[in-house]
Amino acid sequence: MTTVESIRAARRCGTPIICVRTADPSACIARIRASLTSKDPTPVIRWDIVRGALGEDEASAEVLQNALKQADMEQASTTNPTEFLVFSRRLPKLTIIFMMNLHRFASEDIGVIQALWNLRDEFKFSNKCVIGLCPNITLPAELSQDVLVLDEPLPTDVELKAIAVDIYNAAQLPQPENIVFEKIIDATLGLAAFPAEQSMAMSITKKGMDITELWERKRGLIAQADGLSVVKPDLTFNDIGGVSNVKNFITRIMNGAEPPRTFVFIDEGEKAFAGSSVGAGDSSGVSQNFLGTLLTDMQDNNYSGTIFIGFPGSAKSMVAKCAGATAGVPTIQFDLAGMKNSLVGASEANLRKALSVVKAVSQGRAFFIMTTNGIATLPPELKRRFRAGLWMFDFPVKAEREVIWKLYLAKYADRLKGLDLTIPNDENWTGAEISVCVDNAYKLRCSLIEASAYIVPVYHSMGAEKVAQLRSEANGRYISASYPGPYQHKRQDTPMLQTAGRSINFGDN
Repeated sequence: MTTVESIRAARRCGTPIICVRTADPSACIARIRASLTSKDPTPVIRWDIVRGALGEDEASAEVLQNALKQADMEQASTTNPTEFLVFSRRLPKLTIIFMMNLHRFASEDIGVIQALWNLRDEFKFSNKCVIGLCPNITLPAELSQDVLVLDEPLPTDVELKAIAVDIYNAAQLPQPENIVFEKIIDATLGLAAFPAEQSMAMSITKKGMDITELWERKRGLIAQADGLSVVKPDLTFNDIGGVSNVKNFITRIMNGAEPPRTFVFIDEGEKAFAGSSVGAGDSSGVSQNFLGTLLTDMQDNNYSGTIFIGFPGSAKSMVAKCAGATAGVPTIQFDLAGMKNSLVGASEANLRKALSVVKAVSQGRAFFIMTTNGIATLPPELKRRFRAGLWMFDFPVKAEREVIWKLYLAKYADRLKGLDLTIPNDENWTGAEISVCVDNAYKLRCSLIEASAYIVPVYHSMGAEKVAQLRSEANGRYISASYPGPYQHKRQDTPMLQTAGRSINFGDN
């Protein structure tokens, strides 16, 4: 059911107060007005803090002026939200009142809260309705049971294509092939209609739509939401040495029956959901609400995902960030800490908004990847929702490290000329430490062995006991990121991996 259909159904049963979470209030008002029938003329009033109350058409303006005259009020006095709501009782039956940015007043202004509550019963019987329009809202306890909250969906691919057609027509350019339209849609899914239109208009050139520019604008717009960012597609799986089994698995998903249109990356999940378990110590309830909201959304949309477990620097985050670029789809990174807010309920609202962006961008086909350095603190219900498995990223073995060295030495080849590139003792090094060593050699103009003196491997900084503890926990329980089957912490060989009709060596790219 669309937002308009929901509002029509709500008005039929006399719902007095509705709040629509929308990124484009003007477009939302236009759609609702277009759904009104001429059988019973409906006065439509729009209110905002600057202009006060205004009629949306001549008939509505006349109705408003008559009510103001009866109340002996000037139009300018309606800029006060509480006074306007008190005055609105004088408006005739069936009136619809659109209140812009209601979240700024209905959350904390006790006058507005009380005025809305007072209107509930009277508006129900007179079939009048207040519709608050806002990007997000956290209702106070006084109104939480009395306000119908609706989410207006973001534009579909069909609607975005229609916008693109209008842009091409306005620019007097010939219509492109369908594959170009598909790229334009992919680069604007997740945006509201107005910013999508503006992005297209600013990205059109005499040669057609600049898709790269369109993606840059989309990344900037999505990043404006608290805790959201789009990973720039600079690297792919070809830039990652080792962890062949997990790369092969994700590649199979990309080429499968329902390939993801978006990857969602949640880094350091153990910190993001710390305290979400019962009795874990988060007295604010934010972590518990985050957990419940995420689990519900993943279940409702049938999202799947994986959890990457392992040591810092073992390529967990790199695989997650490169997945989208390898598949040619966006990777949206969730910073759950950045979504948290001091206002009660606002943190959960930020997460809901982020998830609505994911749904719009992915059209319901998102794949979640969460990384963690330890899984013990993650609640079991969260682990169950990530149905694609728990994956263990161990320190790379010798064959993997050789591949990683080759990758980074090739990347820095021009900058390392004239230096001694003898490989240092790299036992128990991570890929990140190999990268740092090569970078140090370049910046310090020294040999790799000299550069290694400025590195303390994670294996030593963590301590052998913690390393052994994580390996023991993963043994036989999680899938190996490096070779087929369950992780075996004493396994050191690097078998061939058969995939897609060809053999690839462990760590091959």
